[in-house]
Amino acid sequence: MPFCSVCGKEVRHTDSFCPNCGQRIRTAISPDNTSGQGEAATVPEEIKGWSWGAFVLTWIWGVCNGVLISLLCLIPVFGIVWAFVLGAKGNEWAWQNKRWESIEEFKSTQRNWNIAGIVLFAVSMAVLIAMIPAVFVPLVLFGCR
Repeated sequence: MPFCSVCGKEVRHTDSFCPNCGQRIRTAISPDNTSGQGEAATVPEEIKGWSWGAFVLTWIWGVCNGVLISLLCLIPVFGIVWAFVLGAKGNEWAWQNKRWESIEEFKSTQRNWNIAGIVLFAVSMAVLIAMIPAVFVPLVLFGCR
């Protein structure tokens, strides 16, 4: 059994607060939290879905979220396809491969990754669209010989 870090009294592993002094117990994890248990983890329905962080930030997101299979995106050509796989399965894999205190903590962390992914994706698309005239206008004006 764990002990309170403030008063030293024994606490149950399901306690969120020390029954003696009221200190929050950081190690308390609900029994239905299966995060970090790999294939055996039950992935909550509410965290399934598209992950912009995994799709756009691929290997960086993967290393930070314990999804080392994301490093496959570094393989040329295959990496583009793998980015879509990460976008679709990323949240589930992150839940399975890393220990999270709660679903709320997971969702909060992934929300930040998603914001970063969406911003980077939008900036990339804007730059790409801005480059189209720079490539095609000279071709139209001067012809392609």
